[in-house]
Amino acid sequence: MKKIILILTLIACCFVSVEAQKINYESSIEKAKKIALQQQKPLAILITIQPPVPMPDFMNGLNDDTVINKLNSHFINYKVAMEDTVASRKIIRDYKIVRFPSYIFLDSKGGLLFTDAAFIARAKSLLDIIDKAIAATKEKSLVDYDSAYNAGNKSTAFLRDYILRRRKAGITNNADLIETYVNGLTVSDLKNYAEVLFILKAGPIVDSNAYKLVFTNRGIVDSIFKTEPMADRVAMNSATIENSMIKAIAEKSIARAYATANFTRNSWTSDPAEAQKKWYMKMLQYYNGVKDTAGYLQKAAVFYDQYYMRISLDSVRKKDSLRYETAKNKAMENAGINANGKTTTRTFSFSYAKDSYATELNNAAWSFYQYAGNINEYLLKAMLWSKRCIEYSPKPAYYDTYAHLLYRLKFYDEAESMQKNAIESGKAEKSNTTGFEEEYKKIKNRTL
Repeated sequence: MKKIILILTLIACCFVSVEAQKINYESSIEKAKKIALQQQKPLAILITIQPPVPMPDFMNGLNDDTVINKLNSHFINYKVAMEDTVASRKIIRDYKIVRFPSYIFLDSKGGLLFTDAAFIARAKSLLDIIDKAIAATKEKSLVDYDSAYNAGNKSTAFLRDYILRRRKAGITNNADLIETYVNGLTVSDLKNYAEVLFILKAGPIVDSNAYKLVFTNRGIVDSIFKTEPMADRVAMNSATIENSMIKAIAEKSIARAYATANFTRNSWTSDPAEAQKKWYMKMLQYYNGVKDTAGYLQKAAVFYDQYYMRISLDSVRKKDSLRYETAKNKAMENAGINANGKTTTRTFSFSYAKDSYATELNNAAWSFYQYAGNINEYLLKAMLWSKRCIEYSPKPAYYDTYAHLLYRLKFYDEAESMQKNAIESGKAEKSNTTGFEEEYKKIKNRTL
């Protein structure tokens, strides 16, 4: 009997030991931030996502003992699912998260260290990002920089350090800071390659003083866009475009919106057709941002007819296939390692915008459903877009959009049929169809 008790005790102890090896997550983001401040420890926020198909090894990296020990010993931890919109929406919005799963690392004061995609299936990838976060905690907190700036510190040296610190955290909107920064420069400073590059990397507004000043020496700017790495050049233009449109929308400046759209178009000199498409997209972003419904509907009607409805589905599929191959080949290239003069390939993963054509067209159709009211001209146009989405890829969400448009146009029987298709295709994908079923009841009862 004693032997049996002893064995059972050992097993129980073993079991407890295994169970203890878990990441300690706090119950809310508010609690996690409070504890981080109290214990003077940085905060690791993990935003997870439900894979579209079952993947048994999807979160394997988080079960690794070294990962668990490092996260528990160095950080206060909080985890939230992207699908939990109540808990995740503000976090995603505040830190501009667009890739999932993702990690957000904050210092103990709440200052952003950086954000990055979280490859939670592999321990090695997680350990790399954790070590990077630990190293970042040794730097001065952005909270302290913010306080000094708000207290009136506008010196050139301070602003340079401030902008560099923000850039290291992945913050690309430094337009207002760079506008103040250039006020402390001399004419000779603008003849310096490094200085001009620093200003451009801050993403100055297209019609700002900072932007105009860097172009007083066009030769240096041309040299920068010839010699800097492609990724850096794209990042500089993207920051200027994004910051300029944010400013245009905030101030409801149509002139700045046009200037931003023109800058965007000029960035695509090698492809005039794509350049004009990008111009339209920027103007649509502006009209949508300032809630100018009439302007948005008018511009969008032309845009989606021209760039989405005049292309054959075969051409769309060829482009989608090409994007897939390009993404795969780039990932394979990045995964290559050189050993003794020979290149070997290691395991790699990649992502690409699958069905982006149909997704974008469906989003436009849904926008028209929301904004067009009972203007049949726009609703009929959106209905044709929605029908095209289904022809390309019969997804549940596309059927749902189509059904709503049909209902608004008073084609009630057809709307009911399409909503049934949304439910059936959703069940075939083993996805949650509760929302589609609720909408079906409304359609059937004519209460949508």
